[in-house]
Amino acid sequence: MSYQKIYFCALRIPTISKYSQMKFNLRLSTVLVVLLMTGCQNAPSEKSIHTVTTHDHMTIVCNPNKGNNPFPAWGVFPSKEESVRRIFMEVALGHPDSINIAHWDYLDPIRIKRVGGIKGDTLDLEIGKMLTPYGSNFKKDWRWHWRIDVTDFANVLRDSVEIEYNHTGYEATTVGWDLNVSFHMELGDPVAQPIAYKKVYDGNFKYGDPENPIEESLTPQKIEMEEGSAFSRLRILHTGHGYDRPKGCSEFCSRWREVLLDGESIDRRDMWKECADNNLYPQGGTWIFDRAYWCPGDLQAPDIIDFPVTDTSHTIDFEMEPYTATENIQANESISALLFQYGEPTKKFDVSLDQILVPSSAPELNRFNPSIAEPKIVIKNLGSEPLTSLTIVYGTQGFDEKTLEWTGNLDFYEETLVTLPGSIDFNFGGNSFYAELKKPNGQKDEWPSDNKNESSFNSPKEMPKQVVVTYKSNNTPEENMIRILNGANKVIYEIDPQTVQKDILYKDTLDLTLGTYRMTLEDSTHNGLEFWFMPQQGFGYLQLSDTTGRVLHRFESDCGIGEQFDFSVKENPRLDDGVEQSLLKLHPRRIQDKTQLFVQLQQPTDGEIHILKDGDVQKTIPFSQVKDTTFTIDMVDFEDGRYVIELFLNNESKLKQRISKQTQQ
Repeated sequence: MSYQKIYFCALRIPTISKYSQMKFNLRLSTVLVVLLMTGCQNAPSEKSIHTVTTHDHMTIVCNPNKGNNPFPAWGVFPSKEESVRRIFMEVALGHPDSINIAHWDYLDPIRIKRVGGIKGDTLDLEIGKMLTPYGSNFKKDWRWHWRIDVTDFANVLRDSVEIEYNHTGYEATTVGWDLNVSFHMELGDPVAQPIAYKKVYDGNFKYGDPENPIEESLTPQKIEMEEGSAFSRLRILHTGHGYDRPKGCSEFCSRWREVLLDGESIDRRDMWKECADNNLYPQGGTWIFDRAYWCPGDLQAPDIIDFPVTDTSHTIDFEMEPYTATENIQANESISALLFQYGEPTKKFDVSLDQILVPSSAPELNRFNPSIAEPKIVIKNLGSEPLTSLTIVYGTQGFDEKTLEWTGNLDFYEETLVTLPGSIDFNFGGNSFYAELKKPNGQKDEWPSDNKNESSFNSPKEMPKQVVVTYKSNNTPEENMIRILNGANKVIYEIDPQTVQKDILYKDTLDLTLGTYRMTLEDSTHNGLEFWFMPQQGFGYLQLSDTTGRVLHRFESDCGIGEQFDFSVKENPRLDDGVEQSLLKLHPRRIQDKTQLFVQLQQPTDGEIHILKDGDVQKTIPFSQVKDTTFTIDMVDFEDGRYVIELFLNNESKLKQRISKQTQQ
């Protein structure tokens, strides 16, 4: 564990939460005023971040005998005397050094177990739900980061705290993850003074079981309000798991959840999430399938529901859509709901620039970047007054500054994504983009240290004036739209899905003028140009080349909803030397007896094909001096199950994908 002080621009993946309108008419008690004054005395004048790392490159594996394997670790957090403004928890998973990477999408709860040292208090509070990705096709250098806001635990994350990451599932111990868990704590005046918290619901609740109805477990909870409480915050982490009949609940069934406050509805939503737009793609399994409020490769952001304290107690109740399963009854709802009580917000006019989404070179934002236009930022209102206007200054370092007069209506703690108008200026290579928020509601911001943020980004690729579009359609070309738009957002090239035949190779040479362009691939059914679970759709690919045949950019075929590629056309372009020139395709990946590996290389090459199961090599297929060949991989003698096919060229791994063998489909 480590404890260090750094200066840091906090980034996170945004969640747009639904909030109730609040009016604060309560006066703070004398005790609360003293607490606020004490906090302000210790607040730093500049943005100061303490980073506490509890899990530092820890290798985690399943315990197949129990189905869960806890990994506890201690961290030394700021003392109770220091004021904490906001806290973000970051979780990173990577390919471990000593073993192979894990394959399955498991629910891994992250909990605060103990505070105050080994002999301290046991709290057992769920702070996050990590849903691991399908990792079978990730290579040795793979690593990914997720971040959520955990500010509500500011009074708990003090001094010595034990954080437990519980890796569930039944995979063999020969595969696993490299894990990091860290907390980035912004010191300063709290947004609102925390007063108390209480568990509302915490556990796994049967859903659809006629012998154990969920409404008998999710009973109304009456909670006493503490003196000085101005508003309460319900923080909910909720996912669905299991597969029953007839609806496939809870993992693959949409169902609503309603939150009642004193018998009146304050929130109702469908517990369902789009997964084909996941930034972490492609994955090895059924990553595009929408699920019960979660996706593989997802650190779930909590639902936040605020409401004013108007009485000495309030009653919280959860209602789930009525449902009764008939077969394979196993559905369950994993729910952690905590109610936090706060004093009034400490600032009246206070806005935060939480994240720059575009432009950015962060891998976690690869769906939107690189980009030629329309920067995107996330702003959050941390003041008690509704935010209705704001001046936003932005631009790329070294270029002219731009200004947007934003208008809207954000209540306290509400956030929104703002698209900034205009093109994105850039030099070739690395650049720095900035944005700054000024004059919320025409007033001076009372905490300006979080009003400005910067992001590093790489310029879009440069292309020659003549490019060749190569498109091989799959068996469902009517689902795929391909367009190129110029800097004025005008379509200059289009492949109409209604005129494309299936399984055909198309090539078009384009003469482009100097300027910027955006090329898009859109899939109406959200399964890309290929998806292993749907072998009947075949496979297709899309790429840009120069007139000599050199590949300049290749789209990912297994892309879910599609892909965007922004580029600029130059007289003497500096071309990307890192584009893989070979074309490697494994299809189909859901098989009964055999699959095929298509290998097209620039020059004859030696290599091997490995067939792996649970990280162990089952068979090796060597080859020599191959340039353009289709390998038929016979799996008829292998038992049913999941395997990984890995292709090595000159001892370097070039392709790693999972297949599913099932004799009867």
